[in-house]
Amino acid sequence: MTDRVDSVMDAFDAGAFTTGMRPKTRAFGRVFTALLLALFVVTLLLAVLVGTDVYKSLYGVRSETNETRLGLNLIANNVRANDAVDAVAVGSGPEGRSLVLVERLESGTYETRIYRYEGSIVEEYALADAAYTPRKATRIVASDRFDFTYENGLLTVTTDQGSIDIALRSIKGGA
Repeated sequence: MTDRVDSVMDAFDAGAFTTGMRPKTRAFGRVFTALLLALFVVTLLLAVLVGTDVYKSLYGVRSETNETRLGLNLIANNVRANDAVDAVAVGSGPEGRSLVLVERLESGTYETRIYRYEGSIVEEYALADAAYTPRKATRIVASDRFDFTYENGLLTVTTDQGSIDIALRSIKGGA
C-alpha cells in the first residue's frame, strides 16, 4: 500500500489531480497584476500632468516677478552708475516729469532721461540741450505710473511694479 500512496503523492505533485480552481486562480492573479500595473501607470501619468501644470504656473509667476525686478533694478542701476554731485535732476518729459541723470564729460554734457511714454517707462540718452525724442528711447518696462521723490539723499522711484529706494552717495542731487 505504500507504493500506492507514493504513486498517488507523485501524481498529486505532478498536477494530475487538479480541482479546477488552480487555473482560475492563476488567471485571477494575472488579471490582478495587470490591473495593478495599469493603476500604477495611470497614477504616474496623472502625477506628471499635475506636476507639469504646477511647474507652468510657478514659471509664469517667476517670469513676471523677474520682469518687475528687472525694470526697477535697471532704473536703480542707471541712477547709481551716474551718481555724482548735482547729477540727479528733474526734467519735463512728453507725459509728465522725467528723471534726468546728468553726465559731464570733456565732449559735452549728456543726460540720461527716464520718463513715462505711451504706457511704458523709457530711457533716452541725449545731449543736455537736445529735445526729448521718445521714438528713439529704449523701453525699460511697461507701466502707466512713473513718479519719484528725492529727500535727504534718498531717491524713491515708483512705477506700476512697485517702488525702489536708491541711496545716493552724492547728497547734493537736484531732484
